[in-house]
Amino acid sequence: MLVFYHPETLKEIAALKKYLLARRSANALDPVDDWICLLALNRLTGHSPGFFSVYTLPPNQAVSIKSQRKINADRSQTPPRRQVPALILKKSRVLLSDCDSAQRKILASVASRSLLLTQPASSTAQIPSDSVALVVTSPPFLDVVDYAGDNWLRCWFIGVDACSVNITIARKLEDWQRAMTEVLRELHRVLRPGGHVAFEVGEVRGGKVKLEEAVMPCGVVAGLEPRLVLINDQEFTKTANCWGVENNSKGTNTNRVVVFQKTA
Repeated sequence: MLVFYHPETLKEIAALKKYLLARRSANALDPVDDWICLLALNRLTGHSPGFFSVYTLPPNQAVSIKSQRKINADRSQTPPRRQVPALILKKSRVLLSDCDSAQRKILASVASRSLLLTQPASSTAQIPSDSVALVVTSPPFLDVVDYAGDNWLRCWFIGVDACSVNITIARKLEDWQRAMTEVLRELHRVLRPGGHVAFEVGEVRGGKVKLEEAVMPCGVVAGLEPRLVLINDQEFTKTANCWGVENNSKGTNTNRVVVFQKTA
């Protein structure tokens, strides 16, 4: 871990991890604990002084220890001392700067009705039928992303074995379509009549496979009606630049949102 963190910073991260895991084990986590955990997960690694780590990839991807050693050598860098509590407080102030007392009251009133599930999207018995107005989702794009690998450091922090998480990673388009059809059948069940699904996909395999064309038949089989496809040409982010990816040459160059509707 010292390829990412100054020794004193790592001590603070490890202490926070130990505290949160102990609270979770005792079923004693409160909303403040959850908030701190959320921010710590987002601040573990990044590309600016606002993160706990030395310069690395943006926070949605944690490189391997071997790769970080190479980054450090290429940039002639060593992990600087970061103050974990100070960075969490600073980020909290930014995120809560426009959250006034009225908004807090609204959030508190709806919190008891929120539902967080960690299970297959094709099996959500806890959600009543005909109860949802809008679903916004983005599934795995075949096998183009290593979700377990990208999140190994976050999993370490929250005490989860990344390999134990069952993620849909389909190498063949036909397998992906079968999995998406089952998900869309479940979304049809939970949607109220007139409700919509915004299903965000992209082009993969160097642009040869356009997943919106693959998923529309799945929605039809599931009983949903395709309404439109929104295609958004994107300017690449810092993450893409870190990988040496340029616009319209590599990677996923567009966002494609298929909008389905439950008509009956």
